[in-house]
Amino acid sequence: MAEVFAAGVQYNDWKGTSAADDSDDLGVQSFFRNRGVPDHAYVVAVRAYYLSVDPGNLTVRAVYADGEGFDSVNAQIESDDALQFKELDIELTFAEFFSMFKRLSIVLPREGLGLDGREYSIQEA
Repeated sequence: MAEVFAAGVQYNDWKGTSAADDSDDLGVQSFFRNRGVPDHAYVVAVRAYYLSVDPGNLTVRAVYADGEGFDSVNAQIESDDALQFKELDIELTFAEFFSMFKRLSIVLPREGLGLDGREYSIQEA
């Protein structure tokens, strides 16, 4: 089954962007190596999914490629249009998930309002 590097849920009422900085203590690569991603692999994406009927956990997927770091994996990606990766799914608490990042920003504008990437000014209340 083909996957796409884009977030999506059943209705996509709120759809936006995210950005994160690796933790100084235990970044994404080390975090997932400690949980089953092989030492000779490089995590290329993290997918997280929350379902309100299981409020204590997130389903988190590490998408990874065989390779010895960023440069090796980037060369593979640039040379092949038919991308193939491996995945590792784990259940994490919110604290475990957020521990991978020093900073995390999520912006979710209401779908259909045309706000994606637009600048705005804040008015006094």
